[in-house]
Amino acid sequence: MDQVLYQLPDSWEWHPVKKLSHNIQYGHTAKAASNGNAKFLRITDIQGGKIDWQGVPTVSLQEKEISKYALNNDDLIFARSGATAGKSILIKNAPKDAVFASYLIRVVPNQEKIFPEYLSYFFLTPAYWEVVSQNAAGAAQPNINGTKLSEFIVPVAPQEVQKRIVGKLDALLTRIDTAIEYLQESVELTDAFSKSGLSEIFVELKKNHEVVPLSSVVKINSGTSLPKLFKNGFNDGDIPFFKVAQMNNHHENMVAPEIKFNEKIAKEHKIKLFPKGSTLIPKRGGAILTNKKRMLLEDASYDSNIMGLKADESKITDDYLFAFMRIIDLANFVDASTIPQVNNKHIDQMQIPLASLDEQTDVVRRVNMLVQKVEAMNSEIQSQLNELLALKSSILDSAFKGEL
Repeated sequence: MDQVLYQLPDSWEWHPVKKLSHNIQYGHTAKAASNGNAKFLRITDIQGGKIDWQGVPTVSLQEKEISKYALNNDDLIFARSGATAGKSILIKNAPKDAVFASYLIRVVPNQEKIFPEYLSYFFLTPAYWEVVSQNAAGAAQPNINGTKLSEFIVPVAPQEVQKRIVGKLDALLTRIDTAIEYLQESVELTDAFSKSGLSEIFVELKKNHEVVPLSSVVKINSGTSLPKLFKNGFNDGDIPFFKVAQMNNHHENMVAPEIKFNEKIAKEHKIKLFPKGSTLIPKRGGAILTNKKRMLLEDASYDSNIMGLKADESKITDDYLFAFMRIIDLANFVDASTIPQVNNKHIDQMQIPLASLDEQTDVVRRVNMLVQKVEAMNSEIQSQLNELLALKSSILDSAFKGEL
C-alpha cells in the first residue's frame, strides 16, 4: 500500500510494517505429533483472540528448528489464509519452546520505533480490515502473505502518545470485550434452553405413544449429481436446483437458488424433482456438523450432498417431521470415516413418536412458539452485540486518527 489512508495529526507519520519490525517470517512446515518436544501453534489454535496453550499440540523438532521458530513475548502472529486470514494475536507468556506453523506469519516489532501493543491494536482497526478485504476480493481463498503484510502502512504516533493510547484502549476495550463475552454466553444459554425445551416435548410424547424408526414414516430422497448443463450456472425457468451451500441462505427454508430450470430441461436431461415439504439435511462433508435442517417450499432438485426426507402423510405431517428433526444432532449419527456422511441406516436409528395427527398439530404449534421465543431473545442479544462491536470499531478508528 503506497497511499495514506487519512490525514494524521502533527508529529505522526505513516510507516510500512517492514520499517517497524526486525523480522517478518513464515512458520515451520511440519505435522503435529504426540509427545513432541515443542508446542506447535496453528491457525486453529487461535480462537476469539486467545490461545489455549493446553490444547495446542506438540511437534518433534531439532534444536536449531526450535531456535529459528521459537515464539517470544511481543511477537505478532498473523493467520495467512482461510476464513481467519489477516487476524492477529500478540504473544504473551508462551510456553518454553513453543513454535508456530507454516500458515502463520510472525512479525517482530522494533520496540525502539513502536510499542508492540500499539501495533497490535492497529491490526484490529476498520482501516486495516478494509485493506485486507480489498486484497481478498475475487480470491478463491482469502489470504495475506509476508510481502503484503510488510507493505501495510501504520499511523505511528510519538512514543509517549503511543503509550497513552494503549492505556486508554486497554481500559475501554477490556470493558467492551467483557460485555461481548457475557452476551455470547447468553446466546449459548438461550440455545441450550431451546434444545432442552424441544427435547422435553418429544420425551413426553415418547412416554405415551408408539415410537418407530424414522425411516418407516418417511421417504428418503438422496440428491442428484449436478447436471453438466448446470456446471457454469444456469437460469432458464422457475424450478430451483439447490446446492448444499445454499443451506446457509436461511435458517429454516431453502431459498435463493443460484440455478433455475424449466420442465422441458428437466425432461430432456432427466433431472430428478423432489417434493415440496421435504426436510433437507446435509448428507456428506463438514456441512453435516453444522446440523442444519431446511424445508423445501416447492418442488425442486438438489445436489448429491443433500438428503431429503418426505413425510408419509398418512402417519406424520411434514411440519411434525421438521419439528422432530430440530431435536436431532446429526453429529451423533455420522459415520466415523474420513469424510462425515449420513446414510439411510442413520435415518433408521432415529426414533420418532407416532402422535395422532391432531396432537402433531399441537406439537408443531408448541415447537414453533418456543423457537420464535428463542429467536426473539437471540435477535435482541445480537442487536446489543452489533452495537458493542460498532463501538469497539469506532474507538479503534478514533485512536489511530489521534482523536481518542
